[in-house]
Amino acid sequence: MTLIQRIIIAVLLLIPLFAIGFFLAQGDEEPFITESATNQQSGLPPVSSTDTMPPNHPDPQIQVRTMIKELEQKISQNQHEFKDLLLLGRAYVMVKDYTNAVATYEKALAIEPNSIDVLLPLADVLAVVDNGKLTGRSYELLEQVLKIDPNVPMALWLMGNAEMQLQRPDDAAKYWTQLYYIFPEGSENRMKVGQQLEAIGKAPADSAFQPFQPPAAKQATSANTDQAIHITLDIAPETQAKLKGTTVFIYAKSQSGMPMPIAAKKLPGDQLTSSVTITEADELMPERRKLKDIAQITVGIKISTQSDVDNKAELFRVEQSLPDSREVNLVVKF
Repeated sequence: MTLIQRIIIAVLLLIPLFAIGFFLAQGDEEPFITESATNQQSGLPPVSSTDTMPPNHPDPQIQVRTMIKELEQKISQNQHEFKDLLLLGRAYVMVKDYTNAVATYEKALAIEPNSIDVLLPLADVLAVVDNGKLTGRSYELLEQVLKIDPNVPMALWLMGNAEMQLQRPDDAAKYWTQLYYIFPEGSENRMKVGQQLEAIGKAPADSAFQPFQPPAAKQATSANTDQAIHITLDIAPETQAKLKGTTVFIYAKSQSGMPMPIAAKKLPGDQLTSSVTITEADELMPERRKLKDIAQITVGIKISTQSDVDNKAELFRVEQSLPDSREVNLVVKF
């Protein structure tokens, strides 16, 4: 396995499909790479294009597309393994090539028809293609997952959603109640499932159940302040006029290792000010990657005509190493 594949596998394991977002939601700030429940075109060229894609490119999307070409070649030569098909299907999802993702997962399913590792993502991506509907083949695949293992959290969650789409709240409640008791007492996931049950009039009967309350905004602490990154922006006047209708991503990432940002803010271009602070509250996956654990950080700003990670829509990007003072100035001009 190449270095690129090892890096991308790590990235793939961290980035959820749209359905998993329920369990990983961290407020309004979204990771740079996430899928939605709508079947939108990404604007990217076909993944099998012959465009040159440097293997050491810092953009994870470019790295994924490079790996796609490598895997496509292995599969065309019948030199692949089952896990290569799973990885290729996941990579297709990352670049929003859902048609090829479905086809690849179907090939994997033909090899391992009872593998939850392919049944669940195939059900998920089929729902993406079908505008979020879980009532067709996705439903059948989820049923198969639960026959193999009746305690798969994501399958239980999706089946509950499917039953609600079929207007069968009693059946949805059965799946969600089972899911509720799988999660540890006091966990946010358990509270969120309990909230869903309460919303359909099926609140859990146990005395420990409490209606979900959104967590209070994080108070600034000394530790939080220590990790804060203070960014000043010199925005050229001619650039300021071009910001309306754009989306701005301001991020901090490791200078080595995975290129995915550790922390980021996303805001409309016309709300961009001359000063932005990134703190621990902006960490995308605080349970796995924290600012305090990264010795060398790069800070960057990306301005795009779209709100997702389509790099074809990128208007401007600049990055700079973060000094010990944790203060950095970025010049924004395009």
